Amino acid sequence: MNVSIHQSQYLPWAPYFKKIASSDVFVVMDDVQYQKNGVQNRNKIAGRDTDFWLTLPVSSEFGEKISEKNIVGDKWKKKHLSSLKQCYSKCPGWPEHQEFFEQLYSSSITSLNEINLSFIRYFLRYYEIEVSLVLMSGLECKGEKSDLVLDICRQTGATNYISGFGSKDYLVESDFNRSGIDILYLEAIPPTYERFKGDKLAGLSVVDFMFNADKTAVVDYLLG
Repeated sequence: MNVSIHQSQYLPWAPYFKKIASSDVFVVMDDVQYQKNGVQNRNKIAGRDTDFWLTLPVSSEFGEKISEKNIVGDKWKKKHLSSLKQCYSKCPGWPEHQEFFEQLYSSSITSLNEINLSFIRYFLRYYEIEVSLVLMSGLECKGEKSDLVLDICRQTGATNYISGFGSKDYLVESDFNRSGIDILYLEAIPPTYERFKGDKLAGLSVVDFMFNADKTAVVDYLLG
């Protein structure tokens, strides 16, 4: 049983989904403290000359968990949809995904976590990635850092934990071994693909890949 874990993010980059596609169970860490200036409420897309952030304005209450964060106001909806249209409407993949984004940005959702999950679920459904999506907030997890990850793995029946290399600094591998769980490290390698505009930018949201590449190319990257 392959299990991976990651914080809830807004329009994540492609390696986020490659890790999910390598898993039988993906646990969304929505029950941890929100991190300001991270990618939980923002991500980059390609503009005319360079990349820029699409940012969800969220409540400023200190100490809130991701699951407790609300989006402030409605102006961002028009702005985000307009930005996607301006940047990608001429791309080959835009017609396939246009309806989803129009519905997303006209919805009454005010929860940051729900907006993030709406896109994640759509992506997995469209690309036919079969994985069980579990919310950390629905589990009774204990501990911090390595102990927390291990507890989540135990609760979800993991035999393998799919982890990024950045976790090597804090995971206590001997604890996982004693629990019969192997840690499999997956390098975060972005996809290579031809972009409609021809320029190459790094660290973009997966939407750039979706709009520029066909479905087969995306699936090949996810499962390759």
